[in-house]
Amino acid sequence: MDINLVEKKSISEIEDSKNIKDLSAIEIKYLGRKGELTELLKSISTLPVSERKIFGAETNRIKKKIEELIKTKRETILNSSISKSIDITAPGEKYPEGHLHPITHFLNKSINVFKSMGFEVYESPEIDLAYYNFDAINVPKDHPARDAWDTFYIKDGLDLSDDKKMLLRTHTSNSQVRAMEDRKPPVRIVVPGRCYRNENVDASHETTFYQMEGFVIDKGVALTDLMGTVRMFAQKMFGPEVKIRPRPHYYPFTEPSIDFDISCILCGGKGCPVCKNSGWLEVMPSGMINPKVIKNMGLDPEVYSGFAFGFGIDRLMMLYHGINDIRLSYSGDLRFLEQF
Repeated sequence: MDINLVEKKSISEIEDSKNIKDLSAIEIKYLGRKGELTELLKSISTLPVSERKIFGAETNRIKKKIEELIKTKRETILNSSISKSIDITAPGEKYPEGHLHPITHFLNKSINVFKSMGFEVYESPEIDLAYYNFDAINVPKDHPARDAWDTFYIKDGLDLSDDKKMLLRTHTSNSQVRAMEDRKPPVRIVVPGRCYRNENVDASHETTFYQMEGFVIDKGVALTDLMGTVRMFAQKMFGPEVKIRPRPHYYPFTEPSIDFDISCILCGGKGCPVCKNSGWLEVMPSGMINPKVIKNMGLDPEVYSGFAFGFGIDRLMMLYHGINDIRLSYSGDLRFLEQF
């Protein structure tokens, strides 16, 4: 077999190949286990000793040349195939994007409503002293109102007094006295955040949930100011046709205390299973800040007054979207989340 003829034939066939399949066949034909170059290398032992070295070197040179030509040709074919399948003038494909969780979206919307009314947004710690969470807002040790909050206390191995124990905040009301430590009236503050209670989880209760606390302190703040603030928030969130209804209640940190109801947004106040056919939904505990809490803020309750309110972001979001199970919000189920 003429080695020079093998070289010419292989080069010509590589240059004429049109696709990867043809190129692979050429590679097998010349470089395979039974390929022509392989057979030539096997025949070296039949040559005179004086010719073996020269023949072996030449055969290896041609083998390397064919390998390089095949590699280059393969890259050329692949690049040509890719360039033909991609239209660089076509608009790019839009990749799927994530979106805000419905709770986050509703929380942001609520914050924007209060910002439009001149409220400052304040963040209080999720892990806090029992003093700020309870004692400072007129819920001292052994107060029966503490039974309303199933609290997660943090063990630190120290025998601390009750007001210095650490806990996961049960409400965002832990912000009131803390925020006023470096502020002076007039103040308008809202405190969004995550809260924790040792609840039995069901369709309407979770151990982790979101609240929005709000309070105003100034000279001459009256109950009518609270009612106007709540009405404006409710109408901006749920529409101008929504109505509010105050009801007397008791909370240790407000005096007098009020629960605000809104007309049921699902039935328009006509009565349905969600509102228990009453036409009203309880949404916002509130009231005038107790003078003892004002005093704990370092202010004179004879000079300053204020109101406070709080509501569950999760509950209002569920009403807003017609969701009947709070557990869906924390399930991570994409079938639920992708609806928003």
